[in-house]
Amino acid sequence: MSKYDIFTAVAIQPEIKTVEKRSDIQRNLQRILELIDVAPQTSPTAKETYEGSWAPIKLISLPEFFIQGHEGNWPYQHYLDEVLIELPGEETEKLAKKAKEYDIYIAGCALERDEMIKDGYFFNTHFIMAPNGEIIHKYRKITVATHYELAVSPHDIYDKYVEKYGDSLSSFFPVTETEIGKIGTITCMDGHFPETARALGVQGAEIILHPLLVEPLMSPPYETWQMMNRMRAWENVCYVISASWGLINGRRQKTFAPGKSMISDYNGVVTAYADYPGEAVISSVINLEELRRRRTDPSRNFPTLLRSDIYRKIYEKEIYPSNQFVDCSPQTRHARDPLHIIKKYLAEGIYKAPSKTPDYLK
Repeated sequence: MSKYDIFTAVAIQPEIKTVEKRSDIQRNLQRILELIDVAPQTSPTAKETYEGSWAPIKLISLPEFFIQGHEGNWPYQHYLDEVLIELPGEETEKLAKKAKEYDIYIAGCALERDEMIKDGYFFNTHFIMAPNGEIIHKYRKITVATHYELAVSPHDIYDKYVEKYGDSLSSFFPVTETEIGKIGTITCMDGHFPETARALGVQGAEIILHPLLVEPLMSPPYETWQMMNRMRAWENVCYVISASWGLINGRRQKTFAPGKSMISDYNGVVTAYADYPGEAVISSVINLEELRRRRTDPSRNFPTLLRSDIYRKIYEKEIYPSNQFVDCSPQTRHARDPLHIIKKYLAEGIYKAPSKTPDYLK
């Protein structure tokens, strides 16, 4: 299906306003549209500007909460009243016009008012829009940050989710075949778990979009973000495109996510990097022909070397429980607290207890 074996991918690093009222979404969206217009770093005025090069821009990746500016401590009702959007909806209609104008794919993450909202649920959804303006891909974040988010993971309502969307690997981790290759998506916290990217890798994903992490995990001495993205690319022999915020305007410090947008190739080599806060547009050439030839080499061809029947034993026992919000409210962070799993690990001797037990574990 691939039409473009060589093209340019762009990660946009915007300055975000936290959404105190619904009009802030439109403010953020307007700036995103302006940054798309300057994505080649030359001010395009027509579709031909994107097409008229040896590696035309075909993909633009936007960060998590790119128009919703997640604050992290809003009450549940604030999300329902001011923050959630529909996919597709009013906001994505404006993105669709840009996708059509420049004949490009646009990807981003949004807190989505799903049909399940009648049950009090919403998702953190990573979507891909095709050049015709249609949303062709939705991934609902599996590993929601329980210390930070109120979105629901499909795992939290597993039975309901399966009833509506199916129970295959692709139901939870979709890989979408496009004219610019096979694309999969993960989001922020997901990157800490090699299983999430591997779920895409075993389906042949050639490009993984992985936006946003936050401090202190982006700057020295940690630099977890950089190591994570390079490793996910290396172990799955794929490109990883990682868009971040440049600054956030709200109650948090502006450099809560201080830039660091990056693109890594299938060797885990960083080919584009914004090593600074503030707005940025970075780009790198994606060469699918080179990638596909690399994947025919037996050397360190990790997705083909998986001893899956042995690894399956790791997951024979349930760890974090599924369906936890089928019969209880997802409206508090306390409901998602993993302390009971920590206590279980200590009781079973998986974790060794410290000499002095913290009060919160008593």
